[in-house]
Amino acid sequence: MTKSKSKTELLDELILFLGKLANLRDPYISDHATHVRDLSVRLAVRVNFPSRKIKALSHAALLHDIGKLVLPEQIINKPSRLTEAEYLMVQQHTVLGYKLISPLEMDAMIGGAILSHHENFDGSGYPHGLGGEAIPLEARIVRITDFYDALICQRPYREAFTAGAALDLLLKNRHCFDPALLEDFLHIQAEERRLSREIRRRPMTTKTSSQILCEMP
Repeated sequence: MTKSKSKTELLDELILFLGKLANLRDPYISDHATHVRDLSVRLAVRVNFPSRKIKALSHAALLHDIGKLVLPEQIINKPSRLTEAEYLMVQQHTVLGYKLISPLEMDAMIGGAILSHHENFDGSGYPHGLGGEAIPLEARIVRITDFYDALICQRPYREAFTAGAALDLLLKNRHCFDPALLEDFLHIQAEERRLSREIRRRPMTTKTSSQILCEMP
């Protein structure tokens, strides 16, 4: 007799399916979502985000741009600057994504992050012009990680920024972000860069072919 799947297992499978669907439409959306998930979870752990909510945050980060699936591909991957009308259409992806997942009875945190991940801390964002702590914490986390990863990824209309240049742009746009979360995110990136420099300084150990063969299973 086949054991029925739990609601959590079904949700995991649904999110995996949506991710594959996004990858078929645009591999960038899928790769970017994975990066944003990883960055968001790391930031959440650093700021003592409730451990029982980490998985919901992970799902939220994976699905944050799901609304772009219903936007015209020629706009999402346009190799030149968007017109004002096209930009307004792209802004609708937050509401479209929220409406897309609303019937699925997911954790409310997921819908909150999808709907509000382009709200700015100073109230200048969209879709509702929320500001400060009126923006859900999960959306404030994804706002930072989404912005950063979007910059360091190559797109049809521009080259990728270096990590350093992306961090500079985060600081220049600090009005968009929760200042405490931004400081923690910058600390995480600084630590990563320090570790990366240390690894590059370590001498490489060259193994002989006989050593490699002996270690093979």
